[in-house]
Amino acid sequence: MILGIDIGGTTSKLGLVRDGRVIARERISTTGHADDHAFADALVRTAHGLLAAHPSETLTSVGIGAPNANQLTGIIEMAPNLPWKHDVPLARMMSDRLGVPATLGNDANAAALGEWRYGAGQGIDDLLVVTLGTGVGSGFIVNGRLVLGSAGNAGELGHTILLPDGRACTCGRNGCLEAYVSIRGMIATYEELGGTEGATDVKTIAERANAGDGAAIDCFKRTTQWLAIGLANAVCATGPKRIVLFGGIARNGELLMAPLRERFHAMLLNIYQGRVDLTVSALEDDDAALLGAAALGGSGEIHHAEGQGTQSTQGRFE
Repeated sequence: MILGIDIGGTTSKLGLVRDGRVIARERISTTGHADDHAFADALVRTAHGLLAAHPSETLTSVGIGAPNANQLTGIIEMAPNLPWKHDVPLARMMSDRLGVPATLGNDANAAALGEWRYGAGQGIDDLLVVTLGTGVGSGFIVNGRLVLGSAGNAGELGHTILLPDGRACTCGRNGCLEAYVSIRGMIATYEELGGTEGATDVKTIAERANAGDGAAIDCFKRTTQWLAIGLANAVCATGPKRIVLFGGIARNGELLMAPLRERFHAMLLNIYQGRVDLTVSALEDDDAALLGAAALGGSGEIHHAEGQGTQSTQGRFE
């Protein structure tokens, strides 16, 4: 059994995962703790509560998904949307407290592993998972391995440049894909197209598009055009067999997917035509983040040994 932990800017979720199912779950506030050590203590107290309700289960490992998390080091590296503005070695902190190996990884990479192990990516050893929400995250699996890069932070599709000198991005640069196909980006596009006030989320824009609002319809058209460019470029880099979209924006059905498929396939390099599936996540929203985190803990790719900060690398995800 694996303890999956998903750390968000305001709320952190914990779940016990066995055989690809979340059998128990709880959540705590990410904010309001004296420091990162107090936060880790709160996570452990919550984990002990979950485990106490399942005395016949044995915890084997911990997987943690978090923003700005480096899987090679087990450190959250100065995440701008978390309370601590310094590096937090959370993998070691949790391993020390719980006495089992703990793996910390980027939340988008966790989503990719979750899809690969439990969702729409099962059996696909060349996979791209893109999360479309507040930001644009991505995780690349190539030949059955999660791509981490030399420094542990590879796979940032959302921060590839779409339009030089374009919109300001939260990363400090301009024109990133994330500035156009995230929730924030879609709201900005809708406003630029003359959309009426009050659209504070993509759900509202989608409802207006379905009701015939011209600006909302055009917003989805432009968003799918930009996203198709990003995805077609990504295919040239890693040649995935399947692309899985995840997150709130991806839950808009054919309003998003019909124009996206058309534009994506039109932009694909000819050698990839007919070789790349484009689909939406099959995981339930409530479970996806926890299953992804658990997949990190159960991957065997990189772990931080009990009571130490050491790493071990093993081969493919088996």
